[in-house]
Amino acid sequence: MAYTFTTLKTAIQDYTQNTETTFVSQLSRFIINAEERILKECELPFFRKYVSGQTTNGNKFLNKPLNDFLSPFSLSVVNDSKNEFLLYKHVTFLQDYTPNPATTGVPLYYANWDESSFILAPTPNASFNMELHYFYRPTSITLQLMEHLG
Repeated sequence: MAYTFTTLKTAIQDYTQNTETTFVSQLSRFIINAEERILKECELPFFRKYVSGQTTNGNKFLNKPLNDFLSPFSLSVVNDSKNEFLLYKHVTFLQDYTPNPATTGVPLYYANWDESSFILAPTPNASFNMELHYFYRPTSITLQLMEHLG
């Protein structure tokens, strides 16, 4: 059964048989906390997404999805219609592997660089199609309602 915010709130009140004012006023926070716990403790297929992107010749950075990205599952280069998976490493490994950013080739490794990009090593020597499989944050039913109500 799919719940809306209203039906979930009603179901919780019915189950607990509690209509006390403080309890009812804190139900939104309770639901948000439950969503966070499920997100962090359960690896459900629902929390995965695939996106494609492209590298730029001579640029060692690849943009991450901005709105909902949490962490990567895999990143691959699409070469001749087959995926070649990059190995996820720490940034320091990539910097040791290719201390000179002018070292180019088909990327073999990737790491989180900052909030909006991955770093690749070696630096791409062409424009490559990439596929990212990642863990994302679904929109909270509670926050959806709060945004809708303004």
